[in-house]
Amino acid sequence: MKDLKEKTIRGGLARLCAQGADFTLRLVSLMVLARLLGPKDFGLVGMVTALTGVLIMFRDFGLSAAAIQRPIVTEEQLSTLFWINILVGAGLTLLTAAMAPVIAAFYHEPRLVAVTAALASSFIFNAAGVQHGALLQRQMRFTALAVVSTISLVVSTAIAIGGAMAGYGYWALVAMTLTAPIINTVGFW
Repeated sequence: MKDLKEKTIRGGLARLCAQGADFTLRLVSLMVLARLLGPKDFGLVGMVTALTGVLIMFRDFGLSAAAIQRPIVTEEQLSTLFWINILVGAGLTLLTAAMAPVIAAFYHEPRLVAVTAALASSFIFNAAGVQHGALLQRQMRFTALAVVSTISLVVSTAIAIGGAMAGYGYWALVAMTLTAPIINTVGFW
């Protein structure tokens, strides 16, 4: 019981620190990127985010909660949940990519086809890491989760700022959006 209490307190503190770092990094990165990029750059990515933001709600269909809450989980069940997540992620990726021409036509902005197709791949990257993140939660490794989350935000922000300084415009924001789930997944694995 003492070990559970220590893990809970340590995990809570780690999560609190990660939330503070997350807030600070996002605020600073937004201020820096707002100076380097124009409103149109943010607008282009925002147009696609309107769709992907809704689809993110379906990214794991609650399967990660099943792995966390179930008293005993076998390797076979974990493997099955992983592959279901991959299929859901692939389905969301394909659906979003298929919607790219529709989104571009709706907004009368042909650049949105490439932006939507690129951002669609974030679903498969998230899917590859969701079960591993659930396992870390199940093992109460909240500090590890917080560290991975903070590192992915720092790296994705650095990539976005570097891309913006190099003149990549809205692609810097796309790179930031794609880098975060990739680094999260690698860290969770």
